[in-house]
Amino acid sequence: MAASILQPGIEVQSLHSEILHQDFELYVKLPWSYVRGDAVYPVLFTLDANRSFPLYSTMSLIYETPGNGGAEIVIVGVGYEVSEERMRGLAQWAAWRTRDLTPVRREGTEQFWKEKLSALLVGNNLDIQSGGAVRFLKSLREEVIPFIEAKYRVSSTDRGLAGYSYGGLFTLYALFHAPELFQRYFAGSPTMWEQLFEYEEKYASTHDDLKAKVFITTGELETDLLAPIQRMAERLHSRGYAGLELQTQVFEGEGHSSAYAASVSRALRVLYKYRED
Repeated sequence: MAASILQPGIEVQSLHSEILHQDFELYVKLPWSYVRGDAVYPVLFTLDANRSFPLYSTMSLIYETPGNGGAEIVIVGVGYEVSEERMRGLAQWAAWRTRDLTPVRREGTEQFWKEKLSALLVGNNLDIQSGGAVRFLKSLREEVIPFIEAKYRVSSTDRGLAGYSYGGLFTLYALFHAPELFQRYFAGSPTMWEQLFEYEEKYASTHDDLKAKVFITTGELETDLLAPIQRMAERLHSRGYAGLELQTQVFEGEGHSSAYAASVSRALRVLYKYRED
């Protein structure tokens, strides 16, 4: 599904994943100065691009307004090629993100989404699977990143990964499974499955460093997330990982949906030191 509104400096690329047998739609936001030279830029890969990419691209272009002196970055939204029929496209995106952004299979999760999405597809069925994070991370490493690096002037040593909800879950999964792949991480209101603590424990058993800048957010009204996020932050701080920069933010009076835009805006400022003015 092509983007309905494309601002100047935003391109759309199609990529077929042989690993996932999936057609990706990649939204690429270029800095204002990209066409004026040969500079290489930091790159931020954002998940759930079918829904979230405009949040990232619009805010970064505002921060990067010429004359403001803000850091310039390339943003790549990793989305899916979905049906142009609105409800079916929405259901496809929800099903595929459930598959790709979750680290283990959960029958309860699959049944929840099957029932929820059935209301969007009257008379049609949509297969719901979970636990595909291993393959999705492999696709990012072996297909998406090389594709982008071959087409755009982006740094191979300054990559970021950003995700919200299930995307935040996957971002933390990637932090512990492929910390060398990205250097900056934004996990917004991450779904805090217990496996994340197991992954961190396993990582800590063989590492004393974690060279990453990590920003984790949640809304004050997300009472189910406050304790596990605090627990994760305390655990990471207690390890004393060399190279780790960790910051958390709780947005007062906000819930899971209402904290989304604020979290993205703050993440760009924290991870890339965008100025406030």
